[in-house]
Amino acid sequence: MSHLNLASLVFFATLALTFGAAMLARFRAKPSAEEDLAGRSLNRWLIGLSAGTTGNSGFIVTGAVGLGYAGGAHWLMLPLSWLLGDLVYWSFFPDRLNRLARETGAATLSEVLTRGLQGRAAKVLSVAVSLVLIVFLSMYISAQWLAGEKFLSGIFDLSPLTALIVFSLTIVAYSSLGGFRGSIYTDVVQAFVRIVGTAVALGAVIWFALREPSVFAANIEAAGPGFLSAFPDATWLSVLGFVAGYACAAVGFGLGQPQIVTRYLAGASPEETKAARWIYIGFLQLTWIAMTLFGIILRGVMPGIEDPETGLSLFFVTHMGAILTGIIFADVFATIASTSNGILVSIAQTLRRDLLAGLFGTQRNFSLLAMTALTFLIGVGTIALSFVLPGNVFSIAIDAVSKIGAGLAGPVMVRAFHWRHNALSLLLALTAGIAAAFVWSALGYGGVMNEAGIGIAVSLGVNWIVARAMPPPP
Repeated sequence: MSHLNLASLVFFATLALTFGAAMLARFRAKPSAEEDLAGRSLNRWLIGLSAGTTGNSGFIVTGAVGLGYAGGAHWLMLPLSWLLGDLVYWSFFPDRLNRLARETGAATLSEVLTRGLQGRAAKVLSVAVSLVLIVFLSMYISAQWLAGEKFLSGIFDLSPLTALIVFSLTIVAYSSLGGFRGSIYTDVVQAFVRIVGTAVALGAVIWFALREPSVFAANIEAAGPGFLSAFPDATWLSVLGFVAGYACAAVGFGLGQPQIVTRYLAGASPEETKAARWIYIGFLQLTWIAMTLFGIILRGVMPGIEDPETGLSLFFVTHMGAILTGIIFADVFATIASTSNGILVSIAQTLRRDLLAGLFGTQRNFSLLAMTALTFLIGVGTIALSFVLPGNVFSIAIDAVSKIGAGLAGPVMVRAFHWRHNALSLLLALTAGIAAAFVWSALGYGGVMNEAGIGIAVSLGVNWIVARAMPPPP
């Protein structure tokens, strides 16, 4: 049996296990409204591992590797800056979001923002939140399809078009099958694959680098004098902007990404939800830092890679044995698939529960079969979108995440802390946050500080002004 065929067997075994988890979830699904959050019964391990794998995204195994390879140690500061934001976020929000969802019966991010609010502004807010999520999440999932295309085309010698279609349709199939409960089950399976794959990847590239240390050192030196510097040629102001910007992006990510937020809404209790903190943070930081380090070390092992975002699979196909290569195949698939799966389910829930309800004024009840068809159609639509979006995996993903955080993090923060607000103040805060993010990016300041931080600040300010300019609601 050839090297590639044996590696493929390991990969397809993991794929079969993933479909098995989705099938199990389908059989255990219950025809009730609470099924949208798996009965609100998740324990800390299910919350932490599912949120962690969903948050990983294809960026970790493509973009993070590519950034480490091309930019060096500077890009280790990205996950560490993100860590600061996550520490703030977990200190205040997941348990509050779970408690708020239980008090109001909210099952989606839009419902968290609009439950208890009355009038036309509340209906417009529900539709606006839904449209923001559908547009930017569609961009985000398109970045996952591009990451999958890089993975499959690099391994199986497929054309980019064929690789993209095969990869994305595979994930759309099991996402349609399992729904929200299936997303949780498959996330946990993929979390363990990720942990094993991360250890294998980092261990293998270090071992290979140590075989010829003089060659490795020469290649690293050739990468440039600033390659191993955390902030080459940077001022204290630019360092502060980088760290603060991505810390704010982390807070915005936690508050504005429904595929993440729904994990917290589905927790068995506020206390159980908050107890998932170190499971989530530990998993995310371990995988992110390890993949960036992999890219840095890979620069000394295989200089001159044309597309650094393909470096992980390319290294294993070129230098490692079949079993280890198969594990990495499974790891890359698990990383991209978990995020894609979570986003697809979130878009389907947002479309069904929020957009249709906001437009028609009633809850649109769908059967399991109808939800399966809806999720499949959304998946096909985002596949088509990936053909026209400009940029690479990193640029598309970070742009979508930043815009959602800029618009939604402020209003969600207001609701979580029960600060003074009304439907109009939240609607204007959402609009102003996104507008500020676009203006900040258009002015070219995104490289100084991520636009999510600016959008959150503007959003909170607008809510404060408008809520106090109007009489308090009864």
